[in-house]
Amino acid sequence: MYSDEQRIEHIRGLQQDLRVIHAKNDESLPKISGVYDVLTEDAVRRFQRKFGLPVTGKTDLTTWDKIVHESNLIRSKNSIPLAVRVFPNAMYVVSLGDTGRFVYILQGILNGLAIEFPYLPKIDYTGVYDCNTEQAIKILQKNSGLPSTGKLDAATWNAISFLYSNIAVSLED
Repeated sequence: MYSDEQRIEHIRGLQQDLRVIHAKNDESLPKISGVYDVLTEDAVRRFQRKFGLPVTGKTDLTTWDKIVHESNLIRSKNSIPLAVRVFPNAMYVVSLGDTGRFVYILQGILNGLAIEFPYLPKIDYTGVYDCNTEQAIKILQKNSGLPSTGKLDAATWNAISFLYSNIAVSLED
């Protein structure tokens, strides 16, 4: 059974999506009220007209799907990229001889930092936590005020992430 609360939430979602779509065209926007009012109906009509759908002002399944698709498309182009959690957990420690995809990512980040910080050596992408990777970590640890163990722990990862994130932002400017 379709409850009144579900209907209100669906209308609110529709209104939010219509606001996303019509805001970029500087058109009048429906309020997010959960009520299928005149402004909402007008926004649906404008949408239907623009996308070659039958202009009824009613939200049938075809109109609904197209509105959701278009609003998601706009959101995906305008949203901030999501961060990817790479470091496995707070207790994880990477040391000489360890291998895996995570090490490839680490080596890529270290090479990105080496562009900005010439005291860091460029290292090969091997997927192996080798002597060169360990040496780059030791240098970063020393320059970050951390114990220079050469092992990658959560504190070292956080220092690297902070440096890399701030460099990525400054390179965009």
